[in-house]
Amino acid sequence: MKKEQLQAELDTMVATQAGLMAIVGSLMATHPDYERFQLHLTGLLEVLLTGEASKPFTETQRQQAREFVETLQHLNKAPLKIEPLSALHNL
Repeated sequence: MKKEQLQAELDTMVATQAGLMAIVGSLMATHPDYERFQLHLTGLLEVLLTGEASKPFTETQRQQAREFVETLQHLNKAPLKIEPLSALHNL
């Protein structure tokens, strides 16, 4: 595989991850049962990163997956009413 092709694929993966992080973060923050969602996510992460389910992953991959999910878990619950243009008084 050529260096340029490999770089293009890596760029696509990084961009896709950023987009997915935004989408999942938004879904998490607006989930109707935020606390239950967080609890389920924590439990599922432990299932996936320990025991039989974790065997296909390297230790580095497991750590990176944990850090990724924990980053998302620091998102706060979204307010009930979101007005993105409210800060623009002239509209």
